Amino acid sequence: MTKTAKNYSTKKMELVEIAEKLFIEKGYEETSIEDILNASGLSKGGFYHYFKSKEEVLSESIGSFSDNLLKELEPIVADPDLNALEKLNRFMEKKITSQKEKKEIIKYLSMLMKSDFTFYKYTLSITQKYVEPFARIIEQGSREGRFHVEFPRETADILLRAVTSVPQSVFYSEYLEDQTRSFKYKASLEAIMEKALGIESGKIRIFDEE
Repeated sequence: MTKTAKNYSTKKMELVEIAEKLFIEKGYEETSIEDILNASGLSKGGFYHYFKSKEEVLSESIGSFSDNLLKELEPIVADPDLNALEKLNRFMEKKITSQKEKKEIIKYLSMLMKSDFTFYKYTLSITQKYVEPFARIIEQGSREGRFHVEFPRETADILLRAVTSVPQSVFYSEYLEDQTRSFKYKASLEAIMEKALGIESGKIRIFDEE
């Protein structure tokens, strides 16, 4: 990468970080391009040098978040001292914890995905990045005799879609507000994962107790 390209990439990500803070503080809908300009000190022309719209900033934020999370997950997947079940729980714990840090943005995404098919497909393409590392964990579990799965990659794909599709549910807002419904959903999802992997109940904890 040339120095010019590197500087461009660095400046672009600085702008994304500034926008993310505003999205979290004010909410995505309430944040305007003017707000981003004021916070960054850029001119309108400067902003459009990097992004065509506020939606494009959000897309870049999601893509960057996904890539960074994958880098953090890789040491877990590659750790030779962890068995597959330990890796699975740490993998899911890391993913959920990281998503909580982007709670306000993810909440908006859940609404956007329901109304914008292009953005829905974009989000699905990002989810696919997690399939391979998750499949490697399932393959290890099958070798160890901890999991009983015939098709690890396909199972990883299906289970990840189940986990990441929660915000798309028409009941998502109820899961956020109603503690009882939230618990039932989480318990059901964990039970589905345990059955799909062929392990006994209570071995998977993909959510915390909050």
